[in-house]
Amino acid sequence: MSDVRVAAGHLFFFFAYDIGFDISLPEASRLSEASESPGLARLRPLPQYLRYQPKPLLLSSGPVEFHVATGKVRLEAAVKIFDFGVLSVMLRLPVRDMPWDEYARTALLLAGEEGMEEAARGIASRLFERIRPAVTRPGFSDIVEDYFVWHIGAFAPEMSGSQAIARLPQDIARLLTLEQGAFSAEALGDILRNPIRYFENDLILSEWNAAFVYDRKFQDTVEVLEFLNVQMLELRFFDRVLHSAIDEMGDELHKPRKLLSILHDPYEKPLRKLSEIKMDVSMVRERIYNTLKIAGDAYLARVYDEARKKVGTEKWERTIQDQLKTLEDIYTILNNRAAAARAETLEMIIILLIALEIVMGLLRA
Repeated sequence: MSDVRVAAGHLFFFFAYDIGFDISLPEASRLSEASESPGLARLRPLPQYLRYQPKPLLLSSGPVEFHVATGKVRLEAAVKIFDFGVLSVMLRLPVRDMPWDEYARTALLLAGEEGMEEAARGIASRLFERIRPAVTRPGFSDIVEDYFVWHIGAFAPEMSGSQAIARLPQDIARLLTLEQGAFSAEALGDILRNPIRYFENDLILSEWNAAFVYDRKFQDTVEVLEFLNVQMLELRFFDRVLHSAIDEMGDELHKPRKLLSILHDPYEKPLRKLSEIKMDVSMVRERIYNTLKIAGDAYLARVYDEARKKVGTEKWERTIQDQLKTLEDIYTILNNRAAAARAETLEMIIILLIALEIVMGLLRA
């Protein structure tokens, strides 16, 4: 496809990191000089409820350079600071009048470049140290969630979305799957099905780790896909926290009661910890899903819903729901045991008092 060129476009690389339970955005802004993100540009008619609340902070970083087979590339870098404890690093390569073959090759080379995540982590780590006083329960998690967006603003010669799929099916499929080689007709049909269209000259396709966006008005779409990547990070983080809690609380269930446990409640500490974990996860989940309001049948809602299906968000959410249910069951068992232990303690005290009364009576006699 040497005759096809990318007249305008971008390569976007998003990396999300969890750095704590909560971030005070006013304090983080003061410490880092970050400004409020513009949020959704509202380039298409949107309901009023499609908005950020609160808007994250945005801080530009210095450029990042990489050497790949196609030559040296210089990417712009920026970080979003979300109040629920997440930093989202964006590395972006603007493209102007580039051959399509070079565009696709550069995208895949950068996607497989290990130094990309290292550079993003370094940017996030340095910002974390600057805003640490604004972070509640600070801690830089080793989990990272990444997502790539291949944006085309215009082709030369011009073509519609349908024509782009017809002329470039193998390359688009490779960009979506990050795979090399030639796909079978069945695989292409599966990868390229359900494109989202608004006008004739636009097209959006998404997969588990990347999206292809052919659209001049791309800003809101990219914003939504970045936020979906942040949500996926938090779902993975919740999964780790809950899995660890289940293992720890499972051990509590198998601990034998000690003789001296009658003098104190052996379940007070695990019950308190369980309550705190459940409350923390519930609070952060609520804030994540209330940060960006997307509902109804608006264009962005369709983009968001389709991308969620491809990345497996629903599966992760079901897993977390199951884990919360398991913790609830463990909490109930421990709480019942605590009630039984308190009843046993009360009975023992009554028996001791009766025995003491008998002994005192015998002594007086």
